Amino acid sequence: MNLRVEVAVAAPLWRSLSYRVAPELAPLIKPLTRLLVPLRGKDRLGFALGPAEPGDPEGLKPISDVLDEAGEPQLIPPSLLNFFSRAAAYYQAPLGQTLAWSLPAGLGGESAGAVKAPGRAQVAWAAWRQGPPEGAPRPGTQAAALLEHLHEQGPLALDSLRERFPRVLALARKLEAGGWLSLTHRPVVKDLTGRPILPEPEPAAYTEEQQAALERLLPAISAHKFEPFLLYGVTGSGKTEMYVAACRAAMAAGRQALVLAPEIGLCLRLEGLLKDRFGDDKVAVLHSGLSPAVRRGQWLAIARGQAPLVVGARSAVFAPLERLGVICLDEEQDESYKQNDRLHYQARDLALLRGQEQDCPVLLGTATPAVTTYWRAAQGKLTRLTLSKRVKNAVLPVMEVVDLRSAGRLGGGFLSVQLKQALEQNVAEGRQAILFLNRRGFAPALICPACGRRVGCPACSVSLTLHKEQNALVCHTCGHHQPIPAACPACGQSEAELKPLGLGTEQVEATLAELFPAMRLGRLDRDAAANPTQLRKVLGAVAKRELDVIVGTQMITKGHHLPGIGLVGILLADQALGLPDFRAAERAYTLITQAAGRAGREGEAGRVIVQTYDPAHHALRAALAHDPALFYEPELEERQALGYPPFARLVSLRLEGASETATAAAAQNLARALERAKHKLEPRARILGPAPAPIARIQSRWRWLILIKSPGAGVAASILRLARHQAGPPPAGVRLVVDVDPLNLL
Repeated sequence: MNLRVEVAVAAPLWRSLSYRVAPELAPLIKPLTRLLVPLRGKDRLGFALGPAEPGDPEGLKPISDVLDEAGEPQLIPPSLLNFFSRAAAYYQAPLGQTLAWSLPAGLGGESAGAVKAPGRAQVAWAAWRQGPPEGAPRPGTQAAALLEHLHEQGPLALDSLRERFPRVLALARKLEAGGWLSLTHRPVVKDLTGRPILPEPEPAAYTEEQQAALERLLPAISAHKFEPFLLYGVTGSGKTEMYVAACRAAMAAGRQALVLAPEIGLCLRLEGLLKDRFGDDKVAVLHSGLSPAVRRGQWLAIARGQAPLVVGARSAVFAPLERLGVICLDEEQDESYKQNDRLHYQARDLALLRGQEQDCPVLLGTATPAVTTYWRAAQGKLTRLTLSKRVKNAVLPVMEVVDLRSAGRLGGGFLSVQLKQALEQNVAEGRQAILFLNRRGFAPALICPACGRRVGCPACSVSLTLHKEQNALVCHTCGHHQPIPAACPACGQSEAELKPLGLGTEQVEATLAELFPAMRLGRLDRDAAANPTQLRKVLGAVAKRELDVIVGTQMITKGHHLPGIGLVGILLADQALGLPDFRAAERAYTLITQAAGRAGREGEAGRVIVQTYDPAHHALRAALAHDPALFYEPELEERQALGYPPFARLVSLRLEGASETATAAAAQNLARALERAKHKLEPRARILGPAPAPIARIQSRWRWLILIKSPGAGVAASILRLARHQAGPPPAGVRLVVDVDPLNLL
């Protein structure tokens, strides 16, 4: 019988390709089965879009192999085909690439060489049998101890036993030969972080507001239907317990649960908490802090149904869960949910799409909803659940403002008199403090007093940041490192002494050590906590009260429950307001509110001191007054007047190339085609640009921007499709990057 199958190839192709299928391979192929298929002379990863069907195979190349093993679950469940198809169409990406990008490294990718079999750890399984007593291992031997340990603990990975039993593999094989133990290969869901940094016992009872929220949420989980909820709770109101209750309800109904957090630090806390509540073997983890091998193992364990509860960062939205009962997304407003390379997706929006496709509720939790989310709830598109009070009778912190225009001389260049006195008093009372500054490094730039030039990145149009601990200048855009120069690179005057310009967390920590030598200081930013182990170490020191003052970026402002914090000082509240972005006020309001929320979560009321040059700004007034309406109402009015989201949809088109001239010409060509398409399809749409990007060059590639502003995402997609057809592909060496619903326009 002649058979063929449609395949989405992991390549920049906008349509599927047909391939011939050998009869013996046909039973192995289902929707989204991974295949190897020939394309342009080499094998590529592909995904079947359906089963093999009868058809004319003339002129078709045969598939090279079926990668998903017979009898094993597929790495992407067949039921997710429509979800991925809709996601690829919305974000203007080829379906095959979208599917490949969703998989962990080694299981996806665009070439056959990148595709590996899932990693497996060898697990010893204790199998006790009735047999002659003389066949048992002699008491007191390592073999007997190993067998007894496995009998008590159950199946364990051999690698985990090497410290106690150095010859574990030889012992296990000997016991297997004697019929006392069986060895098998199977994936292991590892305990990746251990226990929570601080114990978080389950509450004896829910608050009235929590109970009311659950009475609205739990029936939707039981009914197994899609309903989007906004869990709008002040900091410390017990939102995490709502996620736990939702997961418990879904799992009790025989379904699965997915919990998303915006950053690895919050994933660590949630992982520890959920494992504490549900057991290590019930929870799998997916985020970029895992090694590729561990991540592959976690993915396979989820696909096999061994872990019904998944916690992870944004990429976990693609987890291979077929029986989803609920999706919980913490800190829904966080911009870390936006992926900024390859597939430019927003995990929050994909969580809503996935809930719609799999008929399950989606719970979006936050103390500071994104403006678009707030508006959707106001329009009745989300069911709002409100937690207006903190648990354990804790009160919201007392907010104070310091107007830096009249504050006089600042201690160390950043401490007002009020904040300095509050810091000393807080530490004297045995409480801890956070000083928040969302800028890492020692100083954002080095400047030459002789010529006024800043030391810039050789590959990007940005200044290099001074990192004194590394004794280096670092580009926070491309990662370039270089030694601190002895002279000015611009004017060449060796006598010119380069001066640090601006303030970073490293400088704040160093200056505090000089001002307060007796204080125990720590820092939490991407330099001090570059990996999960370092992050847990810093957070553990805070939790154990080993630090008096923590200087930190936004890493410490979200989600962490640190009951010892009595004071939060926000050193420069205006920092986020200075960006050329319509979301600048939203970022400032969110950061200030979230940072303030770390204070006074248990016991005495906390205190927050906000230093600013613009205390009248509506974002600052709202945060200081604990009154969200003071922010959202004027912000929505301003966006409606200017035609920004949620009242319009944006698509950013960025052209990148090594040649500045070729990139600019390609941008002009595409912009003209977009104008023609707009007039034909939707005259109300606007095409802004082309113009050089605010950061005109990154990694030695020039960048030009075009912005489509339209009434709806579908309109923008239609305009772009027509324009790309008319303009043709960019010239060689120039790449077009499409970002639907962009979060920054840099």
